[in-house]
Amino acid sequence: MTIRTIEAGPSKRFFVEMLPRDISLEYAVLDLIDNSLDGAIRQRIDDIRLRRGEPYKGLHCKLSFSETEFQITDNCGGIPADRIDAALKLGRDDPNIDNDKPTIGMYGIGMKRSIFKISADSTVVSKSDTITTRVNYDETWMNPENPDWTLDLEETPPDGGELGVTISANKLWPNISRTFASQSFFDDLTRKISRYYAYVIAKGFKIFVNDKEIPALPVEFKLDDAVISPFYYEAVAEKVNVKVIVGLFRKLTKEDEREEAISSNDGLEAGDLKAGITVVCNDRVITYADTSSVTGWGMGNVPRYHPQFRSITGIIIFESDDARTLPVSTTKGALDLDDRAYVVGLNAAMEGIKTHTDYTNRTKGRESATDTPIQSAPKLSIAQVTQSLSSSARAVRHSNGKARKVVPTLPEIKRTAPIGRIAFSRDKAEIERVAELLGLSTSEKPGVVGEQVWTDLARKLGVID
Repeated sequence: MTIRTIEAGPSKRFFVEMLPRDISLEYAVLDLIDNSLDGAIRQRIDDIRLRRGEPYKGLHCKLSFSETEFQITDNCGGIPADRIDAALKLGRDDPNIDNDKPTIGMYGIGMKRSIFKISADSTVVSKSDTITTRVNYDETWMNPENPDWTLDLEETPPDGGELGVTISANKLWPNISRTFASQSFFDDLTRKISRYYAYVIAKGFKIFVNDKEIPALPVEFKLDDAVISPFYYEAVAEKVNVKVIVGLFRKLTKEDEREEAISSNDGLEAGDLKAGITVVCNDRVITYADTSSVTGWGMGNVPRYHPQFRSITGIIIFESDDARTLPVSTTKGALDLDDRAYVVGLNAAMEGIKTHTDYTNRTKGRESATDTPIQSAPKLSIAQVTQSLSSSARAVRHSNGKARKVVPTLPEIKRTAPIGRIAFSRDKAEIERVAELLGLSTSEKPGVVGEQVWTDLARKLGVID
């Protein structure tokens, strides 16, 4: 028998070529924003713990990119001197780093993977209150055939100015250069930032892309005391704080709007604000306006999503000082659906969805009766809803005091005579001609035209006044 020793360490090629393939360019950029957000959390941890309204006010992250450049810079305090080595190393040796703060970074690969995805040569500069550190991931170091993992760190005393991190791409990969030159990439990226960082933007954090400040697309709920309020749930599961809110954010969808949505293959709300359930982990949106089984639609006794439910929105929030306990993948683009905390949040979301889908079913054909109470109710933010409902939440049975909830209040619908539904299809040109003869616009919705024809004939026959 012979025993021989092999080198079983990591492959440079795996880290610089293969690992970046697991993440899209958009998510690589979002990962770098996450690093800035983690710095912001370290800077403002006391304000966050005190639940101040805008704990991130004054902090920002700025991105600039084009066919020839990429840079991201922030003023979030820089990397502390005692964490520089861990921050620049591929993978985290100490699992306890930042496990006393609600950051999102877990495994120590996000920033480096994003850098390797974007450029063949990149520079990272960190300015903290104790040291300025500069490191270069150059082409020689990035060569998959180079087995050397060592990096030279240039360290100097603080030199004034804003404290934060700047990452610069010195040589974009050709395919990345082409993508950065695309207007559609800019549009898609800014839209994702508006959604995925809406929670922190609402808390005072600012994000700029090519000098454009990105607005938030927040999740908001209609709430007006006893008239209308959302379903609210909070619990602790596996040391993770779970919060679920499901409610209405706009008036109910009428039959003609549902038919239009189906015919246009748009099952969601028109415009930027979408129906569906959003999932947040430590202030970072992981899934936005989801209408799949991932957030409970079509599971158990909950119906599948349908345009009829375009007024329903919701959010599942997970918060933990140990990011490893959050139900999220390393790319922050997928959820661990088997995670205990996620199951708790999912079950609560399903209860909230079912309550509201049942309501929309009961109001079919009578949606107009709910327009005034819903439209007149103000839209409140997640923080405002929590402040309003948390104090009145009641303990959930068999939860050992670990879960509390508030059942929703929805506009009462007065009982009327039974309603029947009439539906049929006609040639579009025929509908436009009838609309014209009725004095309506030829672009009027088919449902409106059909209802007018019925009303006119019913009056002529003396069925209605």
